[in-house]
Amino acid sequence: MTSPTLEAIYTRLLAHFSRLHGPLAVRPWWPIFGDDPAFEMLVGAVLVQQTRWEAVEQVVQRLLAADLLSPVALVQVEVADLGPLLRPVAFYPQKASGLRALAAYIVTGYQGRTATLLARPLEELRAELLALPRIGPETCDVTMLYGGGHPVFVVDAYTRRLFARVGPAPHQHEPERWWRDRYAQVRQTIEVTLAHPVPAEPPVALYAEFHAQINEVCVRYCLARPRCDGPPSRRVYSRQDGRESYLDRADGCPLREICRYYREEQHDAASRGSSGRKRGKPA
Repeated sequence: MTSPTLEAIYTRLLAHFSRLHGPLAVRPWWPIFGDDPAFEMLVGAVLVQQTRWEAVEQVVQRLLAADLLSPVALVQVEVADLGPLLRPVAFYPQKASGLRALAAYIVTGYQGRTATLLARPLEELRAELLALPRIGPETCDVTMLYGGGHPVFVVDAYTRRLFARVGPAPHQHEPERWWRDRYAQVRQTIEVTLAHPVPAEPPVALYAEFHAQINEVCVRYCLARPRCDGPPSRRVYSRQDGRESYLDRADGCPLREICRYYREEQHDAASRGSSGRKRGKPA
């Protein structure tokens, strides 16, 4: 069987989950609760580090209820008072000081307007964000893509896990490279590979939707312990009404037919079954 393309993976995921991002989505994959989307996305990108999204959503709503979901408001809060509001996200004391420093930076340099910061040219913005506290490559690109509308593909652990298992080109002969290669190298490989196969969608829309689809399939099926044949994980990923309406489906992962990992598991299971029958056959 030939190796799947990134386009084939995207097409199958889209057919299974429908649109998760953008104006055609029934429910937005990244819910926005306040009136400052750019800053809320930056806050969410920081909070979600080593944390499940459902905990982040809870904290975002808590900050909104406390009128702290803006740089101007957040910079006036003491870190000691902010920290307890960030529970139960991981490393909440460090994230409290990091968020307050980010708010101060935006207030000082951009009059509290996160959208103005994120409107800077792509490479200049990337360098500026990476120099700020609590922002690494993934957090930087999440913020640039979803908050600033820049054409950058977000590489997270879900992306590496899924592609290493499915084994798409161009690394079909070395699928471990999806894990081994550096962040920027994986991102550039994906962006170059997607430059031509899906011309109907602008890069920003394509990258945002594809990243959302990858996260969805990894939350539902391609877990650390895969659920290839289903049923999907019932994890409550977001509290939005109708957000998980597709969970009543009984079928398995939409990528099974093109997944290298699944084919190998099926082959190994068949081999074990065949060996067992031979051993049990009477002389």
